[in-house]
Amino acid sequence: MAVNGFTTKGHGCITESDNSSWIGVSDMFAFLLGLTWLVLTPVCVWLLFGRGNAGTRRATGALTLAALQICTIVVGLTGEAAAPEGTRETAAAEAARETMAGHGAPAAPAALPPGAVAGQSALPPGAVAGQAAPGAPGCASRIPMPESVRLSRHGGLVDGVTVSWPAASGECGTATIALHHSGRRLRIWLQEGAPHRHHEGTQDVPVSVARGRASLDLRLTPPLRHHRRYVAVNGHTGHHIPVKW
Repeated sequence: MAVNGFTTKGHGCITESDNSSWIGVSDMFAFLLGLTWLVLTPVCVWLLFGRGNAGTRRATGALTLAALQICTIVVGLTGEAAAPEGTRETAAAEAARETMAGHGAPAAPAALPPGAVAGQSALPPGAVAGQAAPGAPGCASRIPMPESVRLSRHGGLVDGVTVSWPAASGECGTATIALHHSGRRLRIWLQEGAPHRHHEGTQDVPVSVARGRASLDLRLTPPLRHHRRYVAVNGHTGHHIPVKW
């Protein structure tokens, strides 16, 4: 309730208005105390260290400095105790809002497809967990990094290539591959999802996943002449890929 312009709580104890008045008096006293320090400090230093000053003058200077120090400590403690609780909460709330504004609002969770459960990955109809999803419409476009190339030969000709790489979560059911050979160099372009660039002879080949590794088999038509020193190269990066037989 309000009594003579003061806000009261409980048994008539003055709160907000009383706190505001006390803060004003405390600020004025702090200003006067600082002014006193400014004026009396040089005088006390002269009383303490001036030539010809008796013991009484030096004691007066020391006691004056001690009294100023005590008054400063009392004013500091009183000012902290007089701060209204609402002001502290308001300052904390403003600091929290500024922090949230600096980091930005949290991103909204992505919408789940019909029938999907939060925390579980959605599988297309007919797909089995642990196997590559049939077809490529739902898989992300990415460029796998082949770890090995295995050449299969029949007679004196190389008629097949098996490319393997670490399987990713949501591995595509098919991948596009293009193989160009020049002498003993085999340059391979491998990509999953929608290809960014089409190379001559690009083929869409099924991908199989087993024990955390994905692989595909490419039939070579026409077959290549057998060469013991074939070198496989990643067409996207130019890095060599280990060749196995």
